[in-house]
Amino acid sequence: MRSTSTVLAMILLLAACSSSPGGSEAAPSSGGAPSQPAASEAASGEPTPGTALTACELVSPADIEAALSFEAGTVSEGDLSQKGTVLDPASNECRYADDAWGGLVVMVTPTDGVNTFDALVDVYGEQAEALDIGDGALWFEDNDRGYFLQGSVMVILQFTFMVDGTPFREPTIALGEALVAKV
Repeated sequence: MRSTSTVLAMILLLAACSSSPGGSEAAPSSGGAPSQPAASEAASGEPTPGTALTACELVSPADIEAALSFEAGTVSEGDLSQKGTVLDPASNECRYADDAWGGLVVMVTPTDGVNTFDALVDVYGEQAEALDIGDGALWFEDNDRGYFLQGSVMVILQFTFMVDGTPFREPTIALGEALVAKV
């Protein structure tokens, strides 16, 4: 059983990493994922990320264009930042923003995603819709956020705005399915 302080630390970390201008701060909930084996470890004993792909590669401009039925070339490259944390030094984030279509934040926890996802389910499980994608997926309607787990990799998707008012749920799910296939 995880200690309360460990669960709290993971939740606070996610809340801090997933905040965005105009976005809500509510955390996800409900649904469950089967327990995953720990991430593989390199010869040094350090956990190895479950993917070498960055957040901008897991959700590319072409993926966003397909999810939103945009013409090719509508979405520009995202801005990648390495957001390494104490819990997952390999974590990173990609931000897409364009006044012509909208904005999306993609946050990747490539090494310790399973433990983070499980902690979210434990604490907020009743507040989210469980989705049948990858090893686990949650949709949080209250903050329009999707959480997707595949192996040791967890990805959070949050549209920050859509110029045309498109609801966020369906494109988030389409992107989640596409990124899980890449992991």
